[in-house]
Amino acid sequence: MYGCRLVAIIGACVASLGFFLSRWWANIWFYYITIGIIGGIGFALMYLPAIVSVNLYFEKKSAFALGIAISGSGVGTFTLLPQEPSEQRRLQRQADKNLISSNAPVISENNVANEIVEPMLPNVSIHNSPSKSFFGQIIEQMDLNLLKNTAFILFSVSNFLASLGFNVIYNFADDLANDSKVIGKHRTYIVMSIGLSSILGRVIIGYLGDRKWINHLLLFIITLIISGIATIIAPLCGSSVITHIGYASLFGFSSGGYFTLTSIVLVEIVGTNKLSDAFGVLLLFIGVAMAIGTPIVGAMRDAFSDFTQPFLWPYLIFSTCTVLSGVILFAIPFLQRKKPNGHQTEVNVEAP
Repeated sequence: MYGCRLVAIIGACVASLGFFLSRWWANIWFYYITIGIIGGIGFALMYLPAIVSVNLYFEKKSAFALGIAISGSGVGTFTLLPQEPSEQRRLQRQADKNLISSNAPVISENNVANEIVEPMLPNVSIHNSPSKSFFGQIIEQMDLNLLKNTAFILFSVSNFLASLGFNVIYNFADDLANDSKVIGKHRTYIVMSIGLSSILGRVIIGYLGDRKWINHLLLFIITLIISGIATIIAPLCGSSVITHIGYASLFGFSSGGYFTLTSIVLVEIVGTNKLSDAFGVLLLFIGVAMAIGTPIVGAMRDAFSDFTQPFLWPYLIFSTCTVLSGVILFAIPFLQRKKPNGHQTEVNVEAP
């Protein structure tokens, strides 16, 4: 509606504001508002146009380009984590709040990238009558026909199931290691390994995704199932940091891969011309799942605190959701129908 550049710049400003305001921490509810709501809205406004822009600009080697473009989150996890205490310790040490606000200028640097990238893109803005209200224009641009596409609905459900447990590994890796009696000074390496392996997964699987002999949907399904298996393994790793780094690396590599392939598979389901609308709806499913998944696991862990392995059942349940999210996608080839206009392609999971 307003173009990728403007939306991404506004998102970067909003996210920066949220993180900057968190400097004046008063209680956990203040974090919910500043980092959770304000920061979350900002990141959402940044993420969608960033992914759509890459898909529109790179007609060839789009998977590899996306892998490189989104590998920055893995870089942040790998490089910034050793400087940041866990959330619980951070809440207890208000002196460390400067570290959070220091992320604001890092986020705002996205404005520079957004200014550079947009002129390179084709004009994808949609101009509307000035007589319509802002929300009226949004409703006008929503393609409700997407809700009639059963393959798209199934893909959205799959992403919802996978996203329920996505942040669990990141948020509870240290707590799981603590329950497993992993040496304290070694625990930081677990989440660092997720970040490093995620970078490799996004780039390598992105590169593989551009090979002609690779089936995107099948590769996407494989990465989802492997992510679920890694989550199943997590609470069974004992007190050795090596085994914890092993499951974390497996999860990081595979989850990085399926994030790279998400928009690629989505284009094959709905077509390039509907990518922006479809990706927005998909992010709604993902956002809701991420918002409820981690608190549920935390509550379950507290409920099972008297058990020897309090994280066992929460991890098993949510890892099953991740595996299921991959398995159900085998039905997409039976739901997908080729469109006569050529904007939509048949999705197949059979071996080439």
